[in-house]
Amino acid sequence: MSQEDRGPMKRATEELDAAMKRLSESPHATVLTAFRRFTAAAHADGALSRKQKELIAIAVSIVKGCERCISYHVHAATAAGATPEEMIEAGFVAVIMDGGPALAHFSPLLEAIDVHGGESK
Repeated sequence: MSQEDRGPMKRATEELDAAMKRLSESPHATVLTAFRRFTAAAHADGALSRKQKELIAIAVSIVKGCERCISYHVHAATAAGATPEEMIEAGFVAVIMDGGPALAHFSPLLEAIDVHGGESK
């Protein structure tokens, strides 16, 4: 995938980061801080590893139809050690639960994997 083709998914992650930065500098920073503490605790290794939780988050992001979320969680799953194949399997779990609409979000998943997680095999 060329650098030019990587734009939408990379841009989605950058836009999310920019929005969070803007909120963190606003009068609503305490709300964002509380949310971040909650998500950090929920994502921490426990009975499920961080990687497993990110794979679940990918599936939920697909079911919710949130392309920014897909990009964010593919990036996080990659950082947690998930392979493209594991992320694709998580995507198919979303399809089991949501059918065709989830399958329609495979394109953003594959794009995000190409940008954040390397080429799938």
